Amino acid sequence: MRKLIQMTLKLLLRNKGFWLILVTVPAISMFMMSLKQDEDLAMFRSTTTPEVQELDSADQKVAYYGREGEFVVKVLDASESELSQFFLDRLSRSGMVQVCRAKASEMTKEEADASLRKSGFEDRMGAGIYLAQDFDEAILSGQAAKALTLYVLSDDERLELFQREVREILTEVCDVAAGVQDTAGGDLTELSRLTTEKLVKLHENDPAVTIRSLAKQGEVQLTKEQVAGKTHMGYAFSFLTLGFVFIGTLVAQTAIEEERHKVYTRILLTGMDYVKYFTSKLAVTLIVAMMLSGVLGILSFFIDESRLGMSRPAFLMLVFLLGVIFACLSMLAGVLCGNAMTSNYLAFTLWSLSSLLAGLYFPLNDASDMVKAISYMMPQRWFMDSLNLIFTGDKQGYLVVLYTTVAFMIMILSLGAVGLKIKKSEA
Repeated sequence: MRKLIQMTLKLLLRNKGFWLILVTVPAISMFMMSLKQDEDLAMFRSTTTPEVQELDSADQKVAYYGREGEFVVKVLDASESELSQFFLDRLSRSGMVQVCRAKASEMTKEEADASLRKSGFEDRMGAGIYLAQDFDEAILSGQAAKALTLYVLSDDERLELFQREVREILTEVCDVAAGVQDTAGGDLTELSRLTTEKLVKLHENDPAVTIRSLAKQGEVQLTKEQVAGKTHMGYAFSFLTLGFVFIGTLVAQTAIEEERHKVYTRILLTGMDYVKYFTSKLAVTLIVAMMLSGVLGILSFFIDESRLGMSRPAFLMLVFLLGVIFACLSMLAGVLCGNAMTSNYLAFTLWSLSSLLAGLYFPLNDASDMVKAISYMMPQRWFMDSLNLIFTGDKQGYLVVLYTTVAFMIMILSLGAVGLKIKKSEA
């Protein structure tokens, strides 16, 4: 069996594709890890001060601003006045609402209807608001119904609280405006200025509001930096998985070539059974997985260890174990396929779908229960979940990784044994 391992390794070392994967994949992964870990998306906020989020256009999606469970409200502001700004600031500081405002000074009521109707189908939010161009005039004259239009775009139970908050703010604005009506002397601009000044003064001593996201029972709460690090780790795992998958495919191709040129038949004639033959291929797969992990370990010294969120040996252990799963899986799949081109297609499909469904590219917090269930069939999902424990110093995360590796390897070897037996019987 040692001769078979040496022969397979020699074939791999002569393969230019093997060297390309061995060098470029770890380099790209470390580049992803070295990127600046400064995420400003709302989904990465664990502690925030409420503020109005400015949108680039009325068509911009707002779904990502509700990752922590906020009641997201999309506002089309055709007024863009100081009074409308105060209204939105007060609404945002209520603590339960995430206000996303798009300035739209030229937008009419009909255009707003069409825009928010479209957003209701294509986006995800709790409600929408259109602030009319004559917002100041309408609200200062006590005609709040003409000042804004509220669109119900969900069945969220907090909608009633949100509507009550809007009514209270509008009532306060109307009351203050009535109190300074005589001072303004009928000048609308002056009335708007005095009303806004008084409202700001009334609330300047309000206590500061801070929104803090708390983990559910059994969940781990990460800091903003840790969430950013986990995100980059997910990207790195995706590229590394691709490398391990194609390395396993290259090992499988040596077996495919040996079978096509009758080398496999001559090996069996020497008295070696097919179990030992494929065990040698598994051994080679483990060796090349160690080689790729070793190259990654060397390149990891070019970035600070704090970017990894753990020690370098721990990081390399995670990478190696994840690599063993995918390299062995793709190797066995390639051998069972018996065709180099088919094995390449299968390897790419395996990599792309597993990375997508495991949540390496984006969180699956808002995915359906079925998608979440499917995601736990992917090894990467278990490794990503273990990072929550490892980042917070819980050593149970390493046990999760080890148990995951053992479980998937048992499954892979069992399926491989059945597949090889069927293939042998059909030969």
